[in-house]
Amino acid sequence: MSLSNPSCSYQFTLAPTNGQAIIDFAMPLVFAFVDRIFGGKGSSQGVEARQLTPIEIGVINRIVKRVIEDLEATWEPILRVEITDIELETNPEFMQITAASEIVILLAFEVNSTNSSGLVSLCYPFFTLESILPRLGQQSYVRTNRMNQEELLRQNNLRLQKTEVPIRAELARGMATFRSLQQLQVGDVLTLDTEMDEPTVLYVNDEPKFIGKPGRVGRKSAVQITEYIDPEVEELFKNKSKPVATE
Repeated sequence: MSLSNPSCSYQFTLAPTNGQAIIDFAMPLVFAFVDRIFGGKGSSQGVEARQLTPIEIGVINRIVKRVIEDLEATWEPILRVEITDIELETNPEFMQITAASEIVILLAFEVNSTNSSGLVSLCYPFFTLESILPRLGQQSYVRTNRMNQEELLRQNNLRLQKTEVPIRAELARGMATFRSLQQLQVGDVLTLDTEMDEPTVLYVNDEPKFIGKPGRVGRKSAVQITEYIDPEVEELFKNKSKPVATE
């Protein structure tokens, strides 16, 4: 396995075999990741080969964490593994997980996007996988170890729990004509459609889901959930608007 210098390579231990392996990200791909995360187009053009900065390393570490989780999930149908002792090495001369004469299993994945491309390489020394090679040769494991529906739902729920969604609390609502909006001035008062004693509607991803009472926790605005909105009546909350008048 040939690595660039500098490189972006992670060495890790694969339990329960306790053998080591390496996952390497091509440097153009690494710089493209960083550029995209910081709002760029995801391009590494014009970036010369250099050592990663501490900020860039922090960004890549977050990506690698997700990659490692997916790698563990990939092994799941064959063997439950745990990847530990993950260490970044940017100088390939200091990275050696096996003798040069040993057999290794090398997997190379080409990653392509609109503005960049590169290889993600995964290297397993033979002795790391030797104890589980018989399982890899069994065709029946696909059927016997395939996740059942409940396990699939459980894993999907775990992924959903990490997903962030926008939430907003609507204290009042109404509608206004374009003409009245043109005439608005500082100090004008808008009369909205919402009554003073009406509860607050809490929207999750622009969908009305809860009813609550507005309040405050410390210096932050807060809403106490008092009721769940039945899906059958969600449309009533979406369309509950009337024109507003100015005073």
